[in-house]
Amino acid sequence: MATRDMRTWETSISQIISTDEEEEIIVRGRRLSELIGSVSFADMMFLMLQGQLPEKSQSRVLDALLVASMEHGIAPPSMISRCFASYGTSIQSAVGGGILAFGDRMGGLGEQLAKLMSEHLAPLDPAKRTVEDLSADLDHLARAVVDDAHTAGERVPGYGIPLHNADPRAPQVLEIARQEGVFGPYCAFATRIEQEIANRRAATGAGGVPMNLDGVGAAVILDLGFDWRTTRMFLLTARSVSMGAHFLEEQGQDTTWRHVPASDISYEG
Repeated sequence: MATRDMRTWETSISQIISTDEEEEIIVRGRRLSELIGSVSFADMMFLMLQGQLPEKSQSRVLDALLVASMEHGIAPPSMISRCFASYGTSIQSAVGGGILAFGDRMGGLGEQLAKLMSEHLAPLDPAKRTVEDLSADLDHLARAVVDDAHTAGERVPGYGIPLHNADPRAPQVLEIARQEGVFGPYCAFATRIEQEIANRRAATGAGGVPMNLDGVGAAVILDLGFDWRTTRMFLLTARSVSMGAHFLEEQGQDTTWRHVPASDISYEG
């Protein structure tokens, strides 16, 4: 690590060209003028983050994840964007405020699971092995993950959701990953963890805790070859559209000053 000033930058992401002969933007070695109209938003995201365009199967799975991540009702982030609308702020302030609401307890659990799975599978070199080759290892590691969580008195991140008995989005995204041949070691690992949680809880008469959107997002992005540190981006990018929609709806309802009535607040001083 070294201290660097603000005058010199290096990037392999993009180059701006503006000469007497040409006006262009080069993105990861490709002309943006040629990408426009020929690739999807999901493709462009893939290119930006991985430096290459995805295969059609990868593009479909990533697009499915982005669609699944876009909306989830009037939850805290959309509540914030709606409050911003009622206070007369701008749409970018509302969307920015909603994005800032995501943290380790909500929206960040996928990143935690992606990091956990990456650390556990790294010694096994999953990119060079099939799910079948890793089967016994995945079973062993799934038990270890659930054991560690139980010992720590914690839940495995990426499983369970307050608003549903089972998150309806996760199975569909996993099914598309299977259809497209993207269901790899990480998706398999995530489903083994889900099964191990169900087995442990069944022994006590309790129901399972199915994988949620955070969990399936972690598994899919890793099998697509993304760095675990990118996990939150796929939720935040899609959900920003939702926050904009909620902002506009609240604005259209001409709401002024969303607030909690004083009678609903218990003073304990």
